[in-house]
Amino acid sequence: MRSTIRYDNLIWVDITEPTEGDIKYLKYKFKLHPLTLKTIIPSMHHPDLDVFKNYISIILHYPHAQENSDIQIQEIDIITGKNYLITNHYQKITHLNDLFNECFKSGVRKKEYMENGAGVLLFYILNSFLKRTLEKLDQIEDEMDYVEKDIFSEKEREMVKKISYLKREITSFWRITDPQGDVFYSLKIVGANFFGQEFRHYFSDLLRMYRRIDNALKTYKETIESLEETNHILVNLKMNEIIKVLTIFSVVLLPLTLLASIWGMNTNFLPFSKSGLDFWLIVGLMFIILLGMIIYFRIRKWL
Repeated sequence: MRSTIRYDNLIWVDITEPTEGDIKYLKYKFKLHPLTLKTIIPSMHHPDLDVFKNYISIILHYPHAQENSDIQIQEIDIITGKNYLITNHYQKITHLNDLFNECFKSGVRKKEYMENGAGVLLFYILNSFLKRTLEKLDQIEDEMDYVEKDIFSEKEREMVKKISYLKREITSFWRITDPQGDVFYSLKIVGANFFGQEFRHYFSDLLRMYRRIDNALKTYKETIESLEETNHILVNLKMNEIIKVLTIFSVVLLPLTLLASIWGMNTNFLPFSKSGLDFWLIVGLMFIILLGMIIYFRIRKWL
Protein backbone atom coordinates (compact mmCIF):
# COMPACT_ATOMS: atom_id res chain seq x y z
CA MET A 1 0.00 0.00 0.00
CA ARG A 2 1.36 3.42 -0.96
CA SER A 3 0.36 6.73 0.66
CA THR A 4 1.57 10.23 -0.16
CA ILE A 5 1.70 13.60 1.60
CA ARG A 6 2.75 16.84 -0.14
CA TYR A 7 3.82 20.17 1.33
CA ASP A 8 5.07 22.86 -1.05
CA ASN A 9 7.79 21.12 -3.08
CA LEU A 10 8.36 18.32 -0.54
CA ILE A 11 6.72 14.89 -0.95
CA TRP A 12 6.62 12.05 1.60
CA VAL A 13 5.80 8.61 0.19
CA ASP A 14 5.07 5.85 2.71
CA ILE A 15 4.95 2.25 1.45
CA THR A 16 3.71 -0.76 3.42
CA GLU A 17 4.32 -4.28 2.08
CA PRO A 18 6.00 -3.13 -1.16
CA THR A 19 5.13 -4.78 -4.47
CA GLU A 20 6.79 -4.83 -7.86
CA GLY A 21 4.42 -2.02 -8.84
CA ASP A 22 5.84 0.13 -6.05
CA ILE A 23 9.36 -0.65 -7.24
CA LYS A 24 8.51 0.52 -10.77
CA TYR A 25 6.89 3.66 -9.38
CA LEU A 26 10.01 4.54 -7.35
CA LYS A 27 12.27 3.76 -10.28
CA TYR A 28 10.58 6.12 -12.74
CA LYS A 29 9.32 8.76 -10.29
CA PHE A 30 12.54 9.30 -8.32
CA LYS A 31 15.19 7.77 -10.63
CA LEU A 32 16.55 5.51 -7.91
CA HIS A 33 19.64 3.41 -8.52
CA PRO A 34 19.00 -0.33 -9.20
CA LEU A 35 21.10 -1.22 -6.14
CA THR A 36 18.76 0.82 -3.97
CA LEU A 37 15.69 -0.84 -5.45
CA LYS A 38 17.16 -4.27 -4.67
CA THR A 39 17.32 -3.39 -0.97
CA ILE A 40 13.54 -2.78 -0.88
CA ILE A 41 12.52 -6.26 -2.08
CA PRO A 42 13.45 -8.55 -0.42
CA SER A 43 14.08 -7.20 3.08
CA MET A 44 17.64 -6.80 4.33
CA HIS A 45 18.96 -8.35 7.53
CA HIS A 46 21.65 -5.76 8.20
CA PRO A 47 21.41 -1.98 8.76
CA ASP A 48 23.11 0.14 6.14
CA LEU A 49 23.63 3.68 4.87
CA ASP A 50 24.48 4.46 1.24
CA VAL A 51 25.10 7.86 -0.29
CA PHE A 52 24.23 8.44 -3.93
CA LYS A 53 24.47 11.57 -6.04
CA ASN A 54 20.92 12.77 -5.40
CA TYR A 55 19.79 10.89 -2.30
CA ILE A 56 20.70 8.98 0.86
CA SER A 57 19.48 5.43 1.46
CA ILE A 58 19.14 4.16 5.05
CA ILE A 59 18.16 0.70 6.31
CA LEU A 60 17.29 0.35 10.01
CA HIS A 61 15.69 -2.29 12.21
CA TYR A 62 13.19 -1.57 14.95
CA PRO A 63 12.74 -3.92 17.94
CA HIS A 64 9.03 -4.54 18.44
CA ALA A 65 7.99 -6.29 21.68
CA GLN A 66 5.09 -8.68 21.08
CA GLU A 67 2.47 -9.75 23.62
CA ASN A 68 4.28 -13.06 24.30
CA SER A 69 7.47 -11.10 25.14
CA ASP A 70 9.17 -12.13 21.90
CA ILE A 71 11.05 -9.38 20.05
CA GLN A 72 10.12 -8.98 16.40
CA ILE A 73 12.57 -7.28 14.05
CA GLN A 74 10.80 -4.67 11.92
CA GLU A 75 12.73 -3.20 9.01
CA ILE A 76 12.31 0.39 7.91
CA ASP A 77 13.93 1.71 4.71
CA ILE A 78 14.32 5.45 4.31
CA ILE A 79 15.33 7.07 1.03
CA THR A 80 15.63 10.83 1.11
CA GLY A 81 16.55 13.44 -1.47
CA LYS A 82 16.44 17.21 -1.19
CA ASN A 83 12.70 17.44 -1.93
CA TYR A 84 11.34 13.97 -1.21
CA LEU A 85 11.43 11.29 1.44
CA ILE A 86 10.38 7.65 1.03
CA THR A 87 9.67 5.29 3.91
CA ASN A 88 9.22 1.59 3.26
CA HIS A 89 8.32 -1.15 5.74
CA TYR A 90 6.88 -4.66 5.72
CA GLN A 91 4.85 -4.51 8.96
CA LYS A 92 2.83 -1.78 10.58
CA ILE A 93 5.25 0.36 12.61
CA THR A 94 3.09 2.22 15.09
CA HIS A 95 5.21 5.31 15.71
CA LEU A 96 5.84 5.81 11.98
CA ASN A 97 2.14 5.46 11.19
CA ASP A 98 1.30 7.92 13.98
CA LEU A 99 3.75 10.46 12.57
CA PHE A 100 2.41 10.01 9.04
CA ASN A 101 -1.22 10.32 10.20
CA GLU A 102 -0.41 13.49 12.16
CA CYS A 103 0.98 15.07 9.01
CA PHE A 104 -1.96 13.81 6.95
CA LYS A 105 -4.69 15.04 9.31
CA SER A 106 -3.15 18.16 10.86
CA GLY A 107 -1.97 21.11 8.83
CA VAL A 108 -0.04 22.38 11.88
CA ARG A 109 1.90 19.12 12.20
CA LYS A 110 2.47 18.92 8.47
CA LYS A 111 3.99 22.39 8.51
CA GLU A 112 6.11 21.60 11.59
CA TYR A 113 7.53 18.40 10.14
CA MET A 114 7.83 19.31 6.45
CA GLU A 115 8.23 23.09 6.21
CA ASN A 116 12.03 23.01 6.54
CA GLY A 117 12.67 20.30 4.01
CA ALA A 118 13.46 16.59 3.89
CA GLY A 119 16.36 16.89 6.33
CA VAL A 120 14.11 17.99 9.20
CA LEU A 121 11.47 15.40 8.28
CA LEU A 122 14.16 12.72 8.36
CA PHE A 123 15.19 13.97 11.81
CA TYR A 124 11.64 13.72 13.16
CA ILE A 125 11.21 10.18 11.82
CA LEU A 126 14.52 8.94 13.27
CA ASN A 127 13.93 10.88 16.49
CA SER A 128 10.58 9.10 16.89
CA PHE A 129 12.31 5.80 16.10
CA LEU A 130 14.88 6.32 18.88
CA LYS A 131 12.42 7.76 21.40
CA ARG A 132 10.17 4.71 21.16
CA THR A 133 13.19 2.48 21.70
CA LEU A 134 14.13 4.49 24.81
CA GLU A 135 10.56 4.16 26.11
CA LYS A 136 10.78 0.38 25.78
CA LEU A 137 14.13 0.41 27.59
CA ASP A 138 12.51 2.40 30.43
CA GLN A 139 9.96 -0.41 30.75
CA ILE A 140 12.78 -2.95 30.93
CA GLU A 141 14.47 -0.88 33.64
CA ASP A 142 11.23 -0.86 35.67
CA GLU A 143 11.01 -4.65 35.35
CA MET A 144 14.62 -4.99 36.50
CA ASP A 145 13.86 -2.85 39.57
CA TYR A 146 10.95 -5.17 40.31
CA VAL A 147 13.22 -8.22 39.99
CA GLU A 148 15.92 -6.67 42.16
CA LYS A 149 13.37 -5.98 44.88
CA ASP A 150 11.73 -9.41 44.76
CA ILE A 151 14.97 -11.38 44.72
CA PHE A 152 15.34 -10.63 48.44
CA SER A 153 11.66 -11.27 49.21
CA GLU A 154 11.77 -15.08 49.31
CA LYS A 155 10.78 -15.26 45.63
CA GLU A 156 13.99 -16.65 44.19
CA ARG A 157 12.35 -19.49 42.28
CA GLU A 158 9.81 -17.16 40.64
CA MET A 159 12.62 -14.80 39.66
CA VAL A 160 14.50 -17.50 37.72
CA LYS A 161 11.87 -17.38 34.96
CA LYS A 162 11.47 -13.60 35.11
CA ILE A 163 15.23 -13.02 34.87
CA SER A 164 15.46 -15.41 31.91
CA TYR A 165 12.75 -13.48 30.04
CA LEU A 166 14.42 -10.14 30.81
CA LYS A 167 17.82 -11.43 29.78
CA ARG A 168 16.41 -12.63 26.47
CA GLU A 169 14.65 -9.30 25.90
CA ILE A 170 17.78 -7.23 26.64
CA THR A 171 19.93 -9.47 24.45
CA SER A 172 17.43 -9.19 21.58
CA PHE A 173 17.34 -5.38 21.84
CA TRP A 174 21.11 -5.21 21.95
CA ARG A 175 21.48 -7.58 18.98
CA ILE A 176 19.14 -5.39 16.91
CA THR A 177 20.38 -1.92 17.89
CA ASP A 178 24.14 -2.47 18.23
CA PRO A 179 24.87 -2.85 14.46
CA GLN A 180 23.02 0.43 13.81
CA GLY A 181 25.72 2.47 15.52
CA ASP A 182 27.68 2.83 12.26
CA VAL A 183 24.57 4.24 10.55
CA PHE A 184 24.09 7.04 13.08
CA TYR A 185 27.81 7.81 13.27
CA SER A 186 27.95 8.07 9.46
CA LEU A 187 24.71 10.05 9.26
CA LYS A 188 26.18 12.78 11.46
CA ILE A 189 28.71 13.52 8.70
CA VAL A 190 26.81 12.44 5.61
CA GLY A 191 23.60 14.22 6.60
CA ALA A 192 25.36 17.53 7.22
CA ASN A 193 27.23 17.28 3.92
CA PHE A 194 24.08 16.39 1.97
CA PHE A 195 21.53 18.77 3.51
CA GLY A 196 23.88 21.53 4.70
CA GLN A 197 25.94 22.25 7.80
CA GLU A 198 22.95 23.87 9.51
CA PHE A 199 21.58 20.31 9.89
CA ARG A 200 24.66 19.08 11.74
CA HIS A 201 23.04 19.65 15.15
CA TYR A 202 19.98 17.59 14.17
CA PHE A 203 22.05 14.54 13.29
CA SER A 204 24.38 15.05 16.28
CA ASP A 205 21.30 14.93 18.50
CA LEU A 206 20.27 11.62 16.90
CA LEU A 207 23.73 10.21 17.56
CA ARG A 208 23.54 11.26 21.23
CA MET A 209 20.19 9.49 21.57
CA TYR A 210 21.63 6.35 19.99
CA ARG A 211 24.55 6.45 22.43
CA ARG A 212 22.08 6.66 25.32
CA ILE A 213 20.36 3.54 24.02
CA ASP A 214 23.65 1.73 23.52
CA ASN A 215 24.98 2.66 26.97
CA ALA A 216 21.66 1.74 28.61
CA LEU A 217 21.65 -1.69 26.98
CA LYS A 218 25.22 -2.36 28.06
CA THR A 219 24.33 -1.36 31.62
CA TYR A 220 21.17 -3.47 31.59
CA LYS A 221 23.10 -6.44 30.24
CA GLU A 222 25.64 -6.25 33.07
CA THR A 223 22.91 -5.62 35.66
CA ILE A 224 20.72 -8.57 34.65
CA GLU A 225 23.75 -10.86 34.65
CA SER A 226 24.59 -9.71 38.18
CA LEU A 227 20.98 -10.21 39.29
CA GLU A 228 20.97 -13.66 37.73
CA GLU A 229 24.15 -14.59 39.58
CA THR A 230 22.79 -13.22 42.87
CA ASN A 231 19.51 -15.09 42.46
CA HIS A 232 21.41 -18.26 41.60
CA ILE A 233 23.45 -17.93 44.81
CA LEU A 234 20.30 -17.41 46.90
CA VAL A 235 18.59 -20.42 45.31
CA ASN A 236 21.66 -22.54 46.00
CA LEU A 237 21.82 -21.36 49.61
CA LYS A 238 18.18 -22.29 50.14
CA MET A 239 18.71 -25.68 48.51
CA ASN A 240 21.78 -26.26 50.65
CA GLU A 241 19.76 -25.49 53.78
CA ILE A 242 17.08 -27.97 52.73
CA ILE A 243 19.67 -30.64 51.96
CA LYS A 244 21.38 -29.93 55.28
CA VAL A 245 18.15 -30.46 57.24
CA LEU A 246 17.32 -33.64 55.34
CA THR A 247 20.86 -34.96 55.84
CA ILE A 248 20.70 -34.30 59.59
CA PHE A 249 17.36 -36.10 59.81
CA SER A 250 18.81 -39.05 57.92
CA VAL A 251 21.92 -39.24 60.11
CA VAL A 252 19.90 -38.92 63.30
CA LEU A 253 17.41 -41.61 62.31
CA LEU A 254 20.03 -44.02 60.98
CA PRO A 255 21.31 -45.35 64.36
CA LEU A 256 17.77 -45.44 65.70
CA THR A 257 16.70 -47.51 62.72
CA LEU A 258 19.72 -49.76 63.28
CA LEU A 259 18.73 -50.34 66.93
CA ALA A 260 15.13 -51.06 65.93
CA SER A 261 16.37 -53.56 63.35
CA ILE A 262 18.64 -55.31 65.86
CA TRP A 263 15.89 -55.73 68.46
CA GLY A 264 13.58 -56.91 65.74
CA MET A 265 15.86 -59.85 64.89
CA ASN A 266 14.57 -63.37 65.61
CA THR A 267 17.54 -64.63 67.70
CA ASN A 268 17.88 -66.63 70.91
CA PHE A 269 19.59 -63.83 72.79
CA LEU A 270 18.70 -60.14 72.85
CA PRO A 271 19.60 -57.70 75.63
CA PHE A 272 16.66 -56.77 77.84
CA SER A 273 14.43 -59.37 76.13
CA LYS A 274 13.60 -61.13 79.42
CA SER A 275 12.95 -57.90 81.29
CA GLY A 276 9.43 -56.63 81.80
CA LEU A 277 10.70 -53.14 80.94
CA ASP A 278 12.47 -54.17 77.74
CA PHE A 279 10.42 -51.81 75.53
CA TRP A 280 11.03 -48.77 77.72
CA LEU A 281 14.73 -49.61 78.08
CA ILE A 282 15.14 -49.75 74.30
CA VAL A 283 13.17 -46.49 73.84
CA GLY A 284 15.30 -44.87 76.53
CA LEU A 285 18.49 -46.01 74.80
CA MET A 286 17.24 -44.57 71.54
CA PHE A 287 16.39 -41.29 73.27
CA ILE A 288 19.90 -41.09 74.82
CA ILE A 289 21.52 -41.71 71.43
CA LEU A 290 19.23 -39.11 69.79
CA LEU A 291 19.98 -36.55 72.51
CA GLY A 292 23.71 -37.22 72.25
CA MET A 293 23.72 -36.69 68.49
CA ILE A 294 21.76 -33.45 68.80
CA ILE A 295 24.20 -32.14 71.43
CA TYR A 296 27.12 -33.14 69.20
CA PHE A 297 25.60 -31.35 66.19
CA ARG A 298 25.04 -28.25 68.33
CA ILE A 299 28.66 -28.29 69.54
CA ARG A 300 29.85 -28.54 65.92
CA LYS A 301 27.38 -25.75 64.99
CA TRP A 302 25.67 -27.92 62.40
CA LEU A 303 22.34 -26.99 63.95
